[in-house]
Amino acid sequence: MDIEHPSPPEHLLLVSSAKGGVGKTTVAVNLALALRELGGKVGLFDADLYGPDVPEMLGLRRTKPATAWVAGARAQTTPTISPVERYGLRVMSIGFLVGSANAVAPDPMFAGRLMLQLFRDTKWGELDWLIVDLPPGTGEPQTTLIRGLSEPRAILVTTPQQLAVLDTGRAVDHLRQLSVPILGVVHNMAYFACPHCGERTRVFAEARGQLESPLAAIPVLAAMPLLPDQASARGRAAGAGADEPDSLWLGLARSIVSAI
Repeated sequence: MDIEHPSPPEHLLLVSSAKGGVGKTTVAVNLALALRELGGKVGLFDADLYGPDVPEMLGLRRTKPATAWVAGARAQTTPTISPVERYGLRVMSIGFLVGSANAVAPDPMFAGRLMLQLFRDTKWGELDWLIVDLPPGTGEPQTTLIRGLSEPRAILVTTPQQLAVLDTGRAVDHLRQLSVPILGVVHNMAYFACPHCGERTRVFAEARGQLESPLAAIPVLAAMPLLPDQASARGRAAGAGADEPDSLWLGLARSIVSAI
């Protein structure tokens, strides 16, 4: 398969967690919006082949497959495609190319190559930031995709929950095996802020053994609250469509800029 590389963005940032259900996509989408609000040219790549949620979070949906690219991918000859523009972001997801009710079930050995091809076939243009929302786990398609990217950095997303901390520790080891620098960790759903009085309540009990976890040596970039959108079935991104993202997301974006 002959794949040409696009012009690299100034900063390529992976958003990773080996644990599903920690709000990783919420972080990826709102971080992209915040970086855009800070004046950057931002792209967002949804690398979850089996559960692409970025389109839904941005209020986008395709009901029928885009048969031209899908057929081309199977034949290993695909045209370049343009990202979807949404809220000032350039966005690409396999969810734009298949129907919302369609499952993507390639040969597991081909899954990583498929996502790498989609990434490289996308005409990103000039970007300051390209955010890659990785799927959960430490296997495919993320391993092949990461190996095909140029000088990525990563942030980790976890909740203060025993299993999440344990699994995210595995993501640390996975990224280190692939020689990806880790900028820091986001503690998501760390608390619930009462909308009436502002009192903060912990959502999860603090995980046991955090000091022994690989996460203990990684700087904390932000502790984010549980947002109503994260608890909803639709999961629409907080801040999308607003004049500017919430100050907490802007604070996270500034922390990442400072960490580069």
